[in-house]
Order: sequence, then structure tokens, then C-alpha cells
Amino acid sequence: MEIMQRQEFIIELGGIIGTIHTYTRNPFMVGYTRELKRAIRKNDTFMTKIILDKVIDWYDEEIENISKDQYVFNKNMHQKAYNILLEYRQSLQS
Repeated sequence: MEIMQRQEFIIELGGIIGTIHTYTRNPFMVGYTRELKRAIRKNDTFMTKIILDKVIDWYDEEIENISKDQYVFNKNMHQKAYNILLEYRQSLQS
């Protein structure tokens, strides 16, 4: 698997955040996504990892509910967002 570059993640980030916000207005998630944008902009890898872990943990708990919810119209976008988050987080390990 190719390592996702920071620039590519920046391109995808707006779509990821928009997708999350179509599903939840959970104040924690709204805060996490705001701080993730800020950390990426500042190139703060330490903070980016912390926030990515929180967003990924949320998706770990919600992705099955999302996939089964008859009212969620963009299930494939959630799966794509989740996969991108996982891929970028993995890229920060190296």
C-alpha cells in the first residue's frame, strides 16, 4: 500500500469532515474536526495523531451503525472517509 502524503490528506480533509457532519453534530466530533484542520494547517504531527486517533475511535464505534442505518444516504462516503483516516494515520507511524 502506498503511503498517503500530507498534501493528499489535505485535499481529502474537507470531504471527510463534511461526510462526518452529515451524520452527527456531536460536539466532540465537531471539535475534533475543527482541531484536526488546525493541526494539519500548522503541520503539528503530534496533535494530528492524537486527533486522528479520536476520530478513528469514533468511526470504529459508529461505522457499523452507519452501514445499517436506512436513513444514511452516503454510506460509501463514510467508508471512504474512514479508510482515508486509517491510511493517513498509518502513514504517520513511519
